[in-house]
Amino acid sequence: MDAESEVRRRIQERGKITFAEFMQVALYWPHGGYYTDREPIGAHGDYYTSPAVHPSFGALLAVQFFQMWGEMGRPSTFTVLELGAGNGLLCRDVSSYATGLPEGFAAALHYICLDRRPAFTDEPGTPGTSRILADGLPFRGLTGCVLSNEYLDAFPVHQVVMAGDGLKEVYVGLEDGDLVELTGEPSDPGLAGRLENLGIELAQGQTAELNLALKRWSQDVATALDRGFVLTIDYGRTAKDLYDPEKRRRGTLVTYRKHVQTDAPLTLIGRQDITAQVDFTSVARAGEMAGLDTLGLVTQR
Repeated sequence: MDAESEVRRRIQERGKITFAEFMQVALYWPHGGYYTDREPIGAHGDYYTSPAVHPSFGALLAVQFFQMWGEMGRPSTFTVLELGAGNGLLCRDVSSYATGLPEGFAAALHYICLDRRPAFTDEPGTPGTSRILADGLPFRGLTGCVLSNEYLDAFPVHQVVMAGDGLKEVYVGLEDGDLVELTGEPSDPGLAGRLENLGIELAQGQTAELNLALKRWSQDVATALDRGFVLTIDYGRTAKDLYDPEKRRRGTLVTYRKHVQTDAPLTLIGRQDITAQVDFTSVARAGEMAGLDTLGLVTQR
């Protein structure tokens, strides 16, 4: 059963589903989900990431890891755990540049590519690297850095809209055999709670995306890391900017296929990327609740 068939089955059996559940199936359903059976990056894919453009991105990260290693007293093993490592390009570039860094860093570096899908990847044969297939974070006690690059933007998000009678959630349902967006009461009190905690008041008619999985993810990351750093690279903004009704009244959720950005998530299910910008204020707060310290937020500009 492909991703669209699974979406339809769930709606037919249970009624409308949250957009977050729809997005989970569309992207990660084992049989035909977007990220389960294709290579989405590159000229023949749907989008580019920085490692696919030039190895300098990985080289700069290698220097950053070298600095982290030095700050930590040069432990004998410095593990970089890359979440959603995909095709392994970043691993290859970091590991390659690390061989030229001084003081034995390359010998200490152990780079783990973690992904939920097997792939034809670029890191096999690279010394000090390994690939683990898992859905989740099956690690404890690492010394080093938990790394993600364009990872959180692919987390399933809830969509909400401010109606005249209060906050509503966007659901996916069926009408005359077609998948449609519907609105209803929020499925989780955490949606309104997130906005309240952020001090965000949506304007009437404004749509926004909320990632309720950040708390669990941050706890898993903190558990995996005994000593070291978390480096999350993604496109996103602070909450105040992200939810500004003058700038992003319709939210930030978009789809990508063959390098064309569209706004039609209920079509081409399993055959196009669905993504939303990251709320870095909530990322930082979730990390702090899990015992991590926020060191800063910088841009690549």
